[in-house]
Amino acid sequence: MKISLVVACVITLLCLGTTAEAQVTNTSADYADAFLATGSTNNPDGNDLTAVNFGGAGTLVVASAASGKGEFQSALKFNLANSFVLFNTHYGPGNWTITGIALILTSNYGTGGVQPNNGIFPRISGGQFVIEWLADNDWVEGAGTPNQPTTDGVTYDSLPELVSGVNQILCTNLFTPPGNNVPATYPLPLIANLVANASAGSDVTFLLYAADDQIGFLFNSINYGRGNEPLIQVIATPILSIVSGVYTNGGFLLTGIGNNNQSYKIQASTNLATTNWLTIGMANADGNGKILFDEVSATNAKCFYRLSQ
Repeated sequence: MKISLVVACVITLLCLGTTAEAQVTNTSADYADAFLATGSTNNPDGNDLTAVNFGGAGTLVVASAASGKGEFQSALKFNLANSFVLFNTHYGPGNWTITGIALILTSNYGTGGVQPNNGIFPRISGGQFVIEWLADNDWVEGAGTPNQPTTDGVTYDSLPELVSGVNQILCTNLFTPPGNNVPATYPLPLIANLVANASAGSDVTFLLYAADDQIGFLFNSINYGRGNEPLIQVIATPILSIVSGVYTNGGFLLTGIGNNNQSYKIQASTNLATTNWLTIGMANADGNGKILFDEVSATNAKCFYRLSQ
């Protein structure tokens, strides 16, 4: 539980808190990605693509073996150092917490039923896909393309090694073809490992793969080069704190910062050393995390206030 205290009396006010923004968002592009393919008898690049790399392709792909062109999985790697620096700058080191993380993926071919120009790829089709967190960030993107596959980076055959370490399924998502070059946002659950990556500003790897036999999902890679590469959005809010307190006209107005749309207790006591705090009201943080509470019956006697989650 995070608690912030403020002391108010007739003449003086002690306030412990921050005047930083209630919410700060940082968006970063991935710096490595590749699709991993098995190939099939219907795939123009071959029947067995498991040992070749496609890290230099302009698109990433998710499809099951039932697509007719073989199975496709995609690996993405982000560095979260910019988020870490931004949040420390706004709130001070250790004074913030991660409250949201999402992936933003922009469709390449995005119309259902369309066959991409390159026959290596499956037809576009709606369906479900999994986003999985991987602890292994040591894989190499490689330079292979659909026309010129290479062996200098991650491949389908790399999957056993990639998932041999700690890994965790984050969510299963529905892909509905939105049209070409249309971004879609996929919120991620705040599991401990993912939050630890964001809180430390380290690398984070995601693996995307089919959750059914219908999906044929193509989305732009970092090599597409037109601002539509995969993005990660990280949101932080300050640790619950009191920003200010004003005693005027027989009332006490308390202002604080917390998590957006959360409810908090306002508690008071005449003795800072006591454990018997009286809840004098509730306040809801607004959409920006701002908390306002006006105790209209405040007296001139010494009183201590705190926010409690």
